[in-house]
Amino acid sequence: MPNALHKVISISYILSVIMSFSGLQSAFGAEVPSGTKLAKKQILNRGNGAETPTIDPQKVEDVQGNNITQDLFEGLVRDNTDGIIVPAGATSWESSKDGLTYTFHLRKNAKWSNGDPITAHDYVYGFQRLVDPKVASTYSFLISDFKNADAINQGKEPLNTLGVVALNNETLQIKLNNPVPYILDILSMRNCSPAHKKMMEKYGDKFYQVGNIVSNGPYMLKYWKIGDKLTLEKNSNYWDAKKTVIQEVNFYPTQNLNTEQQMFLTNQLDITNDISMDQFEKLKSQLGSEVQSNPYLSSYWFSFNLEKPPFKDNLKLRQALSMVIDRNIITKDITRRGEFPSYDLVAKGAKNYKQFTYNWSKDEYKMRVEKAKKLYEEAGYSALKPLKVNILYNTNDNSKKLVLSIASMWKQALGVNATLENQEWKVFLKSRQNGEFQVAWDRWIADYNDVNSFSDLLRSGSQMNNAKYKNTNYDTLLKKASMEVDLKKRQKILEQASSVLMNDYPILPLYSAVTTHLVKKYVGGYSGKNPLDHTSTFDLYIKEH
Repeated sequence: MPNALHKVISISYILSVIMSFSGLQSAFGAEVPSGTKLAKKQILNRGNGAETPTIDPQKVEDVQGNNITQDLFEGLVRDNTDGIIVPAGATSWESSKDGLTYTFHLRKNAKWSNGDPITAHDYVYGFQRLVDPKVASTYSFLISDFKNADAINQGKEPLNTLGVVALNNETLQIKLNNPVPYILDILSMRNCSPAHKKMMEKYGDKFYQVGNIVSNGPYMLKYWKIGDKLTLEKNSNYWDAKKTVIQEVNFYPTQNLNTEQQMFLTNQLDITNDISMDQFEKLKSQLGSEVQSNPYLSSYWFSFNLEKPPFKDNLKLRQALSMVIDRNIITKDITRRGEFPSYDLVAKGAKNYKQFTYNWSKDEYKMRVEKAKKLYEEAGYSALKPLKVNILYNTNDNSKKLVLSIASMWKQALGVNATLENQEWKVFLKSRQNGEFQVAWDRWIADYNDVNSFSDLLRSGSQMNNAKYKNTNYDTLLKKASMEVDLKKRQKILEQASSVLMNDYPILPLYSAVTTHLVKKYVGGYSGKNPLDHTSTFDLYIKEH
């Protein structure tokens, strides 16, 4: 039943009738099969990749931070283990006939971790923080279709003009500029969580420290020491706490994949953040079902900095560099985990969309190289005058292998001399966002299952537009798609936009990803079916072993 309802909500563009979901029950939480023997000690140990810069739900922008905040906070709705949108902070909602107004009815028994009641005013404050230019969230674009959101974010309108209103303590109303088919998917993001104004104003920048922070999710912060671990414990004030089986979860910073793998093999970790490309096949043969590889709405690419030489106003150079990259070799010989070669920003598997591909992608590789050499020379480079370029990437074994393979292909085909520069995760994110690079490793995991989650990244003015790409035709098509209520027409417009984007070569796409983890057999509730790889500790349990 929730699946059918989800399709109605997230695919229909205008709800022609007011729809009530008051009869829906929460379709998530640890569901322990009858007869299952649980371990006496319900503590989960998770590898979490690089240290996250923040656990502020309005500001979190990385996978590592999201893994933690999905346990600490929740919004009006959330996605379950199968990726289906289900009620969370709200029990029911309805939409106006024109699809521009949504009214949400909140849970009457919902409380913050300190026992304070959660009200509609907390949601208003949370949304205001998301677009507040002083907060400077890079995820403010999520609600750009909310009334006055962009104007507020640009400092042109006050916060109280945002199209989010508390009709009373238990009723929240959201007003949109235009119908948004994926509105519930957006609202499932932790960036759309409520915020406790009184406590945040009391502690300021120290709010997210142990002892100060209050959360509204199934867990609360117990311990956090940079370089050691972050520990969450069960929030007994959570409205559905009776379904929380795991009492404590430790998130370990595991940037080195070999170290993380060893921690798993020596039973220090129950779930890893990733699996090394080099070790995947070996581990699969050794560990069998403990090696998880599943489809993932995620794309990998390299961003060209279009505001600086040598890529500013040099489309031919960008095209030449893209043409000589053999994506098949990368996925078959480098990554080797089931990834799909891609020539598009949008990942394989996005709903209602056909991936873009270049005509030259069908040519034999030798022919592609010959064409690329001509473009390379027309761009002002040659064997005697090779391009010298710096490639920026984060400190990670898999990222390093990709960067090395790209640099090698450029060198062999065109004679490009590439210098590799790696930075720690937090520094890397800042450098990339500030445009302090020539070519930068890039990756995006869809926030929700819609093309817009990818296409909006390179819209002019987007804070996630690392390439600094600007094309009014592209922006116009995206705006047109946002106003289109017919699915097929919208798909056609979005595919036109992708054609415009990709033929400008602001990025060099590599592949659509899979998600890979090592998961102990005694971890129950893990399905691997969520296309966004959202795995909340709340959905898991530890079996006797």
